[in-house]
Amino acid sequence: MRYLLLLGISFLTLFASDAFITPSELKNSLEEKNLIIIDVADANIYKASHIKGAINSDVSKFVNQEPENIYSLMNSSEIIQTELRDLGINQDSKVVIYSHNTDKGILNSSYLAFILLYSGFENLTILDGGYMSWVFENERLTSSILPDSKDDGNIVVKPSKNLIVNRERVQNSLAYTPILDARSTQLYYGIERSQRVTSIGHISYAKSSYYKDKFLRDGTLRNQEELDEIFIYGHGLKNSDEVIVYADSALSATMEFYILYKHMGFKNTKLYEASLLEWGNKLNLPMTRFKWE
Repeated sequence: MRYLLLLGISFLTLFASDAFITPSELKNSLEEKNLIIIDVADANIYKASHIKGAINSDVSKFVNQEPENIYSLMNSSEIIQTELRDLGINQDSKVVIYSHNTDKGILNSSYLAFILLYSGFENLTILDGGYMSWVFENERLTSSILPDSKDDGNIVVKPSKNLIVNRERVQNSLAYTPILDARSTQLYYGIERSQRVTSIGHISYAKSSYYKDKFLRDGTLRNQEELDEIFIYGHGLKNSDEVIVYADSALSATMEFYILYKHMGFKNTKLYEASLLEWGNKLNLPMTRFKWE
């Protein structure tokens, strides 16, 4: 009995602290009372096949829709709270997010994770390897039947505004604070141009750190040793460092942020909310091309 109790405590601790959960770990927790599994695929893909019991989330509902504030990543706290409650999320819920392994889906999963973190909710994780890894191990635990609607949750959004920074903060941090560009190396180096961005290249002094490089070809996260090689030995980051992450848009930077903040434990990581949608379209701000920082 004591062994089972310790095992349960260990699992809950793992769930609460780790950024990614394996298919086998998720399978073993399917009977957890407060578990909520969220599929971020488009509705038609979700309806065709999903993890049994998973609900669907249209993450666009969390995105700012106000045309006068085009650089903002998120809707108002009131709207975010309403949408999270509509998903049935309570203060004591355990949330697992997964995608169907598309580029859009992967970033949607980290975007929803960021929304939860920003809202002050930490008990969440992303399914390592996404839906394909689940199907490979647990094909019988998939379904095209929609689950029963959940009761509205009681989550209370308490914005963690310290997770985001603005242009002035980035300007004052150049050459002093580690800045990571989460886009592809082609976009960083300036061989290709980002959509909706006038300037080519990267924010001066920023280092290239493509979020996809943190994953293996099967979509699972690289092991800890390799991630340490990238972030600690490669980029020279220390756990106490303030680190600023950006991309074309903040949504595209959320997976890099999530890995650093939630998995690596770099709790002073910040997301440049306006990212290159702002910086790259203000021609008086420093951008560098054809150079590795």
